[in-house]
Amino acid sequence: MNDRIGRLVSFIHRKAMSYHTKCLKGYGISSAEYPVLFQLNRKDGVTQDEIAVELGMDKGAITRILQSLLQKQMVERKKDGTDRRCNRIFLTALGRETKEPVRQAKDSWNNILTKNMTEQEKKELVRLLKRTIQNIQEEL
Repeated sequence: MNDRIGRLVSFIHRKAMSYHTKCLKGYGISSAEYPVLFQLNRKDGVTQDEIAVELGMDKGAITRILQSLLQKQMVERKKDGTDRRCNRIFLTALGRETKEPVRQAKDSWNNILTKNMTEQEKKELVRLLKRTIQNIQEEL
């Protein structure tokens, strides 16, 4: 495999999408919806903009994902109590049922990524990836 960083990151991303699709297919969750559900399981009642910022995704993409999750009745929008122009996104009962399968898929994928790594290597990988993200945010 070529050692260009972009190609390596792209390869990992494609494999992650495929893996999450396979793991979550039985729950009706797509690989695009997975990160949003994971985020909402961590912190429910956030705004669409907060989801986009936290996940580093385009607002338009988040809109499409939320529309799909609304149609599947996994999330609902509610007006903010203090700012009526703002909508907050909440998991429905059906959406909350995704917490464990989504967590298991995340943990399983992380185990695959770090298989045969020492704890020090895992920490170094996380440190370098965070630095990479910081570089991207500073440039873009």
